Amino acid sequence: MKIKLLVVLSLVLLTASGMEDIARAQGEITELVTVSLYATGKTLPLGPHGTYIAWESYGVVISETAEGLFHGATNRCVGAFFSAQGTVEGEGYCSFTLKDGEKVFASLKTGAKAGGPSKGAHKILGGTGKYSGIQGETEVTSYPLRSSSEGASQSYNKLKIRYRLPK
Repeated sequence: MKIKLLVVLSLVLLTASGMEDIARAQGEITELVTVSLYATGKTLPLGPHGTYIAWESYGVVISETAEGLFHGATNRCVGAFFSAQGTVEGEGYCSFTLKDGEKVFASLKTGAKAGGPSKGAHKILGGTGKYSGIQGETEVTSYPLRSSSEGASQSYNKLKIRYRLPK
């Protein structure tokens, strides 16, 4: 009788103290976030055929639920765009510095019609410390804004981040 009571109480305590977090850590987690970005770039004209732009961006990540792994993280990316005939294609690499100081790294591919929102995706490549085995991907939509600073660009990005934590 005492053993049954002990088992039941243990299960109740496990459930109350985070069994959901244990289950989530073994499966895929989805976070919806907004990233506010500030970017600088160097434009290199390629004659009448297009433009090459090397860029670097910095941002802040805010989750729609005000919680989650990426909520409150900072973001830094470097990459390049090629623009020709009204379209833009780009690639880059990003790091997210999480609230606990650990980092998550991702590659980025994006494309758009010039002047409009761009669509893209990150592939999560790994991380540091307890996130070294993180895997996942994101869907990204980037909305350009009128910049508050000459020589820089600003945007906000909506991300759907899907990831799996290391076991």
